[in-house]
Amino acid sequence: MGTPDENYDKGVEYRLAGNEAFKKQDYKQALQNYYNALLHLKALGGTKEKEKYKEASETQLVMIYNNMTAVFAKQERWDRVLFYAKKAAELDPKNTKTKFRMGQAYLRLENIDEAKTLLEQVLAENPGDALVKQELSKIAVANKQREEKEKMIYRAMMTKLAQENEKDESSK
Repeated sequence: MGTPDENYDKGVEYRLAGNEAFKKQDYKQALQNYYNALLHLKALGGTKEKEKYKEASETQLVMIYNNMTAVFAKQERWDRVLFYAKKAAELDPKNTKTKFRMGQAYLRLENIDEAKTLLEQVLAENPGDALVKQELSKIAVANKQREEKEKMIYRAMMTKLAQENEKDESSK
């Protein structure tokens, strides 16, 4: 690793290269560039000039983490989306893109209540966002499916209980 200035510049350079690879749908290369960007930007944390770079490097790190969530979302690796979205949220808890990706991941990982909370926050901040509305409609469908599943389980339990009662009655 070089000087703090070189590390910062190299980190930004890798992030931008990752963005270009993402546009070309070369997700493996995009991730490789994002990982390299992280290495360079995190190296700034150990320098004496840490404060000089703190805000700028944190901004870059949030962008990188969010970019990584986009790659993992394309690959439908929702556990990784959630992992890196949480990393971004540690640095910038109010970041709308981060909340959106966390909401998407929670929905795909069937944590519907958490997904709904996050996506409703995003919708409140961006009332016209069609993607957020689309995700919220998926939540409505998932909730309906969950309710139907619970009804079926309940019916099956009641049927089994009734059958057991009939057996008990007939054996007397």
